[in-house]
Amino acid sequence: MEIMPIKRIKVGEQVFQQLKELLINGVWRPGDKVPSENELADQFNVSRITVRQALQRLGTLGLIETRRGEGSFVKEVDVGDSMNALIPTMYLGENSELEIIEFREIIETECAGLAAERSNQKDINDLKAIWKRMNDCKERSDLKGFGEADLDFHFKVAEITKNPLVIKTNLILRDVLENAMRTTIDKMGCENGLYYHNKLIQEIEAHDVKAASKTMREHIRKNQLFI
Repeated sequence: MEIMPIKRIKVGEQVFQQLKELLINGVWRPGDKVPSENELADQFNVSRITVRQALQRLGTLGLIETRRGEGSFVKEVDVGDSMNALIPTMYLGENSELEIIEFREIIETECAGLAAERSNQKDINDLKAIWKRMNDCKERSDLKGFGEADLDFHFKVAEITKNPLVIKTNLILRDVLENAMRTTIDKMGCENGLYYHNKLIQEIEAHDVKAASKTMREHIRKNQLFI
């Protein structure tokens, strides 16, 4: 076995890691006031500057916020603060359309299954209303409106999962997904979306998890043929 050099961890890094663990483990909850720099410096037996630097790093990560005259408070973690970094990557990739399709297949296949497991009648009614919008747009040859309704359908499926991370991720990536949806519909038309969405409604309403996941995967892979 190769002997690796021992890494010297700086005091500031240790302070930062301990503070971060307090947040991750829920010792400090969203809205809680963080102890002052002086209090933390005394508890860690380090300088105020070291504590301040650790708090600034937590602030950069969007984990705490400093309010003038009040101190630092734990923030409600917003996945958007870190997920926004994905958007330029998806736009700038050489094979961005394929990357988006692959991303959608990974996420939405599981979303469909979870939606089938957790849906209620209101959810089904909402999906049917969106499908009707899609069909109305098709009858009017309104591809732009069809694309918007199509995306709303997929977002509704994500919403039915009741998983806030899934829902928020979709909202963050809406512009990317909307552009990809518009491009795909321009190439393939409306029939594919109407067929698969109607099938998904039936399977989600029947709480058929496996069938809904399978249909969503097949639907997205059909889209891949037109990129």
